[in-house]
Amino acid sequence: MKKDIFLILFLLFFTKTFCFQRTLYVDNFNSILGSENKENKLLSFAKENKFNTLILYQLNKVDKQYSLIDPKKNNILAAFISKAKTKYNMTHIGASGESANFFTSRIDIYNKTRNKSEEKFDIYNLEYEYWSKKASGIDGYYCINYLEENKVPCTRQGSFNYFLDNLKKLKSLAKKQKHDVKVDAYVGYYTQNEIAEINKYCDRLIIQAHGKSPELCFTSAKKNLENLYNTNSNIKASIVFSTNMDKLGYWLKFDSLDNGENKFFNTMNNFNVNLKKKLNLDGFSYHSYSILEKSISYYSYNKN
Repeated sequence: MKKDIFLILFLLFFTKTFCFQRTLYVDNFNSILGSENKENKLLSFAKENKFNTLILYQLNKVDKQYSLIDPKKNNILAAFISKAKTKYNMTHIGASGESANFFTSRIDIYNKTRNKSEEKFDIYNLEYEYWSKKASGIDGYYCINYLEENKVPCTRQGSFNYFLDNLKKLKSLAKKQKHDVKVDAYVGYYTQNEIAEINKYCDRLIIQAHGKSPELCFTSAKKNLENLYNTNSNIKASIVFSTNMDKLGYWLKFDSLDNGENKFFNTMNNFNVNLKKKLNLDGFSYHSYSILEKSISYYSYNKN
């Protein structure tokens, strides 16, 4: 009983202090959209687990099924976004992409074809892992698909410059929207100088924290949080957990989201109380829906 009271008080404190947001990355969205049962299952799961933001993947595949730039075909996506906001209390729906070009040629145009605010995307989420040596190096995925064709060196510095240029374009694109659109930047391993530049062109950082327990997640994110702390930035930041079974997914089969976030926060507080005071944390993100849903179902079954 005392433990439950403490948890409730902690969550109330955390929510008030950090403007708590819980974000869910939705994988395989192209196989969900258009199926009422799958859509409602996703949205019910999000609502029941206190998620208020969804970031949608596979929108390039959705575009092939229901053209995002054709208002006669993209109404199926508009109906989903509207339902998420008006019936399931989602406050923000985001689109994820690897380059600014996808947002310019598809997502931004989609928003402009819809007249109602509740049908529009509220977040442009850039997910480009410039820190990956394998992806950015010679013959790597980013090198082949983005850097070479833009005459950018296939190095970490070249990849970072490309990432930053795309972030600038997204920020400029968002500012031109009549609808309020924020820009998210997913970041894994960054230097203090890099994050100082990134902060200028986005509204929220999605900071990677990978580990098999909440405590290990903090350990993996510690250097990132210190680098952010040392920039004296007040930018919003969300801690993203991987829910793969070799990351936090297995732990979540036996414990709750609330307890996981509580343990992460306590570990951070024990390490450096100033991080809590200074960082503008606005909550936690989870990657991704299909795996997390299985972990939570297992946990709920055992609990009951």
